[in-house]
Amino acid sequence: MAKNPNALTAPQVAVLRWIENGCPDGVYTEGWEHRIAARALERRGLVSIAGRGPTWKATMTKAGRAWLAAPPTSDVFPSADEAADLVARVIAADGSLTIEAAQGDELTALERLVRASLHAANRPRGKKLELQTHGYYQPKRTVRFVRHFDDLVEPRPVPILEHVGKYHPAVKAFLSEKDWQYVSKEHLSRAARILEAVAREAPLRGLQVLGPSDRKAGTKRDAYTPQGGHLWLIPDHGDYAVEVREIPATGGAPLAYEDRYGARRRPGWIAARQTEFVSTGRLELVLRGPIAPYDGQRFRDAKTSRVEDKLPALFAALEKYGLEAAARAEDARRAKVERERQWQVARDRAVQEYIAQARWRHFERLVARHRELTAHRAFLNDAERAAAHLGDETRVTTAEYLAAMRALVDSRDPLTSPELLLPKIADPSPDDLQPFMRGWNSYHAG
Repeated sequence: MAKNPNALTAPQVAVLRWIENGCPDGVYTEGWEHRIAARALERRGLVSIAGRGPTWKATMTKAGRAWLAAPPTSDVFPSADEAADLVARVIAADGSLTIEAAQGDELTALERLVRASLHAANRPRGKKLELQTHGYYQPKRTVRFVRHFDDLVEPRPVPILEHVGKYHPAVKAFLSEKDWQYVSKEHLSRAARILEAVAREAPLRGLQVLGPSDRKAGTKRDAYTPQGGHLWLIPDHGDYAVEVREIPATGGAPLAYEDRYGARRRPGWIAARQTEFVSTGRLELVLRGPIAPYDGQRFRDAKTSRVEDKLPALFAALEKYGLEAAARAEDARRAKVERERQWQVARDRAVQEYIAQARWRHFERLVARHRELTAHRAFLNDAERAAAHLGDETRVTTAEYLAAMRALVDSRDPLTSPELLLPKIADPSPDDLQPFMRGWNSYHAG
C-alpha cells in the first residue's frame, strides 16, 4: 500500500512544531537530522528554508500551519525509537502485551507501529510482532511475538548460463510443449535458461527435480500436489511446482473462432484466452506448493531487477517453507501431546468419578437391603409366633422352613456378613466412563 503523500513521521512532526515555535535554541544541539527533516518538510511545501550554516533559517508556510491546525493523526508514521520501545515492552511482558486501542486513529497508529517494529534493532531474531484484536468494538488489543522465518534464511547466488549445451529433461519438455509454454516465441530462450538455472541449482540444495514425464509416469506423492508447472521441486515436506510465464500487456484484440478452435488454431495457452496475447518480454516465475500463498509466490521482472536476480529469493522461499513446515509439524506434535495429556487427565477424573458413583450406589443398595431384611426379620418373628399354634408335625416342618429363611436373611445382611460391606468395583469400560468424560471421547485421545 502506498504511503499517504501528506503523511509525516514523528520526528518530522517534532521538527515542524519546532519551526512553528520559531526554531528556539537548545532543542537540537547535536547533528543535522533536524535540518534534513526540515528539507523533507520543505519539499512538501510545509516550511520555507533560507541560508546555510549559521545563517540557516526555517519558517512556516500557510500549508504547514494548516497541517498543524488539523494534523492527520493516523498519517503520522512511528519513529524507530517508538518501534523499539514497543518491542521492549512486549519482551518485558513475556511476549504478549495487552494495549488499549479503540477504533479509528488510535488503532491505525498501533497497526503502523507494529509494522514498523519489523525494522526495530531490538526485535528478537526469528520473531516479529503481530496485532490480535478481540472483536471490532473491543478497546483491548494484544501485541505478541510470532515466528518470522525470513530472518533465518539467507539468499545465495544462483548462476545463470548464457549458453546451455544440454537442457534438463523438464526444460526440454517446456521447449517442446507449445500448448503449455505461456511465453511468446521471442522470449522462449530466456525462459528456458531461467528454468535450467532452477533445475541445475535444485539438486545442489538437496531438492529433487521432476519434469512432466515423471509426473505422467504416475509418481505418487503423499503430500499436496500443485497443478500445472513446468518443473517440480521436491523438498522433504511436499511438492512445489515452478512455472515460467510472460506478463502480457492489456488491449489485445479479441481472438476469432478460427484462432481458437479452427485451422488457424493458436497454441493452447493462447487459444484459452479471450483476447490476443500482447507480448511485453516481462517474465515471472510462479512457485506453488503446500505452504506457498494460495495463488503462488511470484518473482517478476521489475524496473530495476530481473527474474534472474530473484532466483536466490525463490530458493530462500523454499527454505523458509521448509522451516515453516517443520515448525507446523512440531506444533502439531506438541498439540497432540497436549491433547493426550488433557485426555488422560479427563479419563483419570472420569475413573475417579465412576468409582465414587459406584461406591455410593453400593452404599445405597446396602441401606436398601438392610431395610428390606429388617422387614423380613419382623415378618419371621410374627410368623414364628403364629406357627407356635400349629399341630406338632406341621409346627416342626414350618419351624424348619422359617429357620432356613432366617439363615438366608442373615447370609444376605451386611451387618451379619461384614465381607458384604465393601464394594467390588470392576475396571470400567470406555462405555462406563463416557458419561463422566465431559465431551472427551473415552475410547482414544483424539
